[in-house]
Amino acid sequence: MVIYNQPMFGSRLRGRAAQLACAATLVTLPAGCSQPLDVPATLAVTDVTSGWLDTGIDALGRTKLVPTISFRLVNISDDPVRTLQLNGVFRRCAPPGTDASAPAPSVSPADLEAGTCAGEDQEWGNAFLGRAVGREGLEPGAAAGPFTMESGLGYTGEQPRIEMLQHRMFVDVKVELYVRHRADPWTSLSEYPIDRQLLAQ
Repeated sequence: MVIYNQPMFGSRLRGRAAQLACAATLVTLPAGCSQPLDVPATLAVTDVTSGWLDTGIDALGRTKLVPTISFRLVNISDDPVRTLQLNGVFRRCAPPGTDASAPAPSVSPADLEAGTCAGEDQEWGNAFLGRAVGREGLEPGAAAGPFTMESGLGYTGEQPRIEMLQHRMFVDVKVELYVRHRADPWTSLSEYPIDRQLLAQ
């Protein structure tokens, strides 16, 4: 049985806007303002769980599975951090090229350290958290979350869920996490493969 890609109602594709902002936004800091946040020296992602969430049966009686990730954000610096936004961009793995001379995907290359694939240039859903950490701040050593992000796109099928994950047309997915501190540009936080496992609600 063929697995179909299906957009979920109410999806708001903000990931592309986040990437454009990351590439194109220029922030002018008035005299006396702090420098942009050093993300690798300040924030760490922990307690990561990823997989596929069953969101129910659609009008045609098909099961819907969407890629999902949950995690915590830890302040590993010596100073409190305030006002953080998070964005997760989901991408399907790009098919391996048959032409060795073909250029690798430029938008979403593979990350060997993270164990992720080269992603398709076109995003496959996203999730935005506008108030991950508020003005109350995140103290040194403290953790925020857990945060859960689901894609607005997924697979539908008539077969059992486990068979959907094993289907020959199933394509794995990864998620790229971005963080924004106050009015700083969006900055890459980390990326993770979506494990091929079923998650409970």
